[in-house]
Amino acid sequence: MKVADKRWGEVTIKKQGNGKNKFDNTKSFSIEQTDTNYTIEEYREILEITTNLTSKMKFEELKRRLKQC
Repeated sequence: MKVADKRWGEVTIKKQGNGKNKFDNTKSFSIEQTDTNYTIEEYREILEITTNLTSKMKFEELKRRLKQC
């Protein structure tokens, strides 16, 4: 999958703002199918791994390393 301008599906990341159940910091982006199609479960696992890596390296370093692949 890759980020797309047109809509095929949407990934939403909810970040709770001030107050219970107020997700006023929610972000979303569209995805586009590619030759390597991941399931939503696989995509979630990748997100968990990269989120955990943020405790070990700064954003710019993580982004640079991912772009090298």
